[in-house]
Amino acid sequence: MLQQPVKPWAGRARQEALRQVKAKGRRAKTPCVICTLPINYSLEYPHPQSCSVQHIKPRKAFPQLTWEPTNWAPAHLDCNKSAGSKLQEGLGILGDW
Repeated sequence: MLQQPVKPWAGRARQEALRQVKAKGRRAKTPCVICTLPINYSLEYPHPQSCSVQHIKPRKAFPQLTWEPTNWAPAHLDCNKSAGSKLQEGLGILGDW
């Protein structure tokens, strides 16, 4: 069975995803999922401490989860950039089971 192509992470859909992550994170006072420090949700891109969408399971390895809101978490922009596309322990990734 061929996998369907995934819509690129760009444009209005990406902006809407960020809006959703920021709104939910602001309400819950969710810290950065990578460094665990607080996020100032009022900062805007390209500020390095602004909120960005971290894909818990990376898009490169799990393209089918790119647009799945349960795979999104708030992270500082600079943390997200430094994390790259590696699997992050403690970000909902289960070890041996």
